[in-house]
Amino acid sequence: MSKRERTGGFLERCAAALLRRKAGTGPMPETEAGWRARVATLEMDLRERDERIRKMQAEYGHIEAARQRAETEAGADELARLFKRLAGSLSNLATLEALDRSGRPVEAGDLLSLFEGLMKELRKAGLEQIGDVGEEAGFDAAAHQRMSGGGVHPGTPVVVEMPGYRLGETVILKAMVRSKEE
Repeated sequence: MSKRERTGGFLERCAAALLRRKAGTGPMPETEAGWRARVATLEMDLRERDERIRKMQAEYGHIEAARQRAETEAGADELARLFKRLAGSLSNLATLEALDRSGRPVEAGDLLSLFEGLMKELRKAGLEQIGDVGEEAGFDAAAHQRMSGGGVHPGTPVVVEMPGYRLGETVILKAMVRSKEE
């Protein structure tokens, strides 16, 4: 087999691969017009593919925007349900505040009862208290903040002075703590 025959066969196979056909399954476009027609067909295929990609990207953008809207609406709905559950306690709190402003006595038991009701609803919504006042715990930098003094090593015994709060895994307010020795 001559070099030209080997090269010709290789070029035919490459051209056939580019033209998506098997070598030896039909005549190759040997004229310049035939090649131009094939190139024009390939260019049209590429334009169609690019247009499909643009349409898919636009559709993805619409789907993503709809997902974000739905997520925002779901969050707003959940917040509205929480506020609805808290509305009665907030109304009672406003009443107690008005009584205090007018000089009428407000009982501590009423305030504590109101606080318990609010906390119950907030716990249902996922709010978790970090520590109780006076409780001893091992220092955790993610959940505790020293009220004063230097650094504290993780696990060092501390006393909670003011509770903190977390919602799920997110710490909203760290518990204020002091060293047990203080």
